[in-house]
Amino acid sequence: MMIPVFAALLLLSYWSLGLDRLEGRILDDKTGQSVAATLVLTDGEGKPLEIEGKHSHVEYLGKRRCYVDGNFVLNSRPSRLVIELRRGLETLPLKTEIDMTQRGSEALTFRLRRWIDMRELGYLSGDTHVHLLTQSESHLQMRGEDLNVLNLLVCDFTNDREKFTGKLDAVSTPGHAVFVGQEARDWQQGHVILLRITRIVEPFEPFGGTFQGRNERNLVMARILKEARQQGGVTTWAHFCNLPGAESPIDIALGLVDAIELICYDDPTQLPSHWGPWENSGMSQAEFTVMRSLDLYYQYLNSGFRVPITAGTDKMGENIPVGSNRLYARSVGEPDYEGWLAGLKAGTGFVTNGPMLTFEVEGHTSGEVVQFTGRSKVRARATARSILPFGSLEIVVNGEMAAIKHIPNQTRPAPDGLYTLELEGMFDLDRSSWLAARVAEDPASKGRILPRGLTVFAHTNPIYFLRSGTKVRELSSIRYLQKYLKGTTHWLNTGARFATTAEKEEALRQAEQARRLYAGLEK
Repeated sequence: MMIPVFAALLLLSYWSLGLDRLEGRILDDKTGQSVAATLVLTDGEGKPLEIEGKHSHVEYLGKRRCYVDGNFVLNSRPSRLVIELRRGLETLPLKTEIDMTQRGSEALTFRLRRWIDMRELGYLSGDTHVHLLTQSESHLQMRGEDLNVLNLLVCDFTNDREKFTGKLDAVSTPGHAVFVGQEARDWQQGHVILLRITRIVEPFEPFGGTFQGRNERNLVMARILKEARQQGGVTTWAHFCNLPGAESPIDIALGLVDAIELICYDDPTQLPSHWGPWENSGMSQAEFTVMRSLDLYYQYLNSGFRVPITAGTDKMGENIPVGSNRLYARSVGEPDYEGWLAGLKAGTGFVTNGPMLTFEVEGHTSGEVVQFTGRSKVRARATARSILPFGSLEIVVNGEMAAIKHIPNQTRPAPDGLYTLELEGMFDLDRSSWLAARVAEDPASKGRILPRGLTVFAHTNPIYFLRSGTKVRELSSIRYLQKYLKGTTHWLNTGARFATTAEKEEALRQAEQARRLYAGLEK
């Protein structure tokens, strides 16, 4: 009984001397430099403790975390202190418990260790889709998540158009670029993201279509995409996993979309939340069946469209960290915002919410196009390493799983703190094909540990092997997209409401142009 009494007296003496103030600092283990991170503090009974000052927070892995910029102060001194620190996907999380009765008044120092440095390997990480943060909040949170590029989007619902400057935001620093872009939204046609634009594309508001009891005129998204392109902008299809939209088969066919957000609001291994393209198609589910976004993306690849993938969080509050979904693009040119955008457009790298993927086929990597004649036997190698648990690693050829390896029931990471898989296979190519590696859980998986119920997921951009210069051509995929376009045309004629007859005619002309393109793919 003497120890608790002694501890209480010791803490009382600290308080009487003003020594109950506890200072902490967070350092990079390799460089010794101060780094931002997310922090959870609890006492010995698990009660959360709040640090001094006003701080932004985020929910992640079941806990509310506080962003700190390298240093923090706790104005209390529990007898036991539990500290949890996280910093994105490339740094090992740290959790430690300290007996404060054995500590003096000196500051606590915590060193975070990278298990990988993707920037040194030529990659930059970016989030294409963030809302509502201030620029300064964006800069702190992206540093706390070890994110290199953050695209902060103004939109019809964000009431912050004044953030837009048409250039890299002044808050940016080397290795941490913030650019304010735009999201344009039509709840039936689809949502699109406009990056690196120099001026707002009108109409800025209201949104298009019908949503939550509001009925607005529909928008011609192709018109918006074309204007962004004329400004030198980069265009992506927003949350393809959630709302693929009626117009996507038109705009992808016309080459107006630089990349699609494969992982964002919904899990790409699940059916999308918005079924408008199927429900408004005039066809039954038996005739035109709804697809997971992952499989829908594969239909475009199988039809010869070399569409890159990207990733964003669609962050609008504390329920997800910036960069929880991110694109690691191998930078083209300088390792900066422009280099990351160029890598995005070139289809380099991979999207992930946890695992770091490597993938090569006969020495070629994502985004490369390789020509061959006759038949080609190729060796593919993939690795996945992650601080988050995952179940399997796969190699995909033309949308079909060609090889798979599972992690045995592993509840804890290896001694190095990682979950790791390696996979290798030989594949006989007798026609034009694309190959990719992925970490994709079984759709029935109950292990949905990430924000919004997402499973741990990662997917490389494809490597293309083209026989005698011909595009990838899978007739079943081409015909599915033709049905998609048929359904869109039906809706444009029967359900869409545009501001003018001229806009409706424009939308139908572009649908017809896309129809001819798809018809040409069959030949």
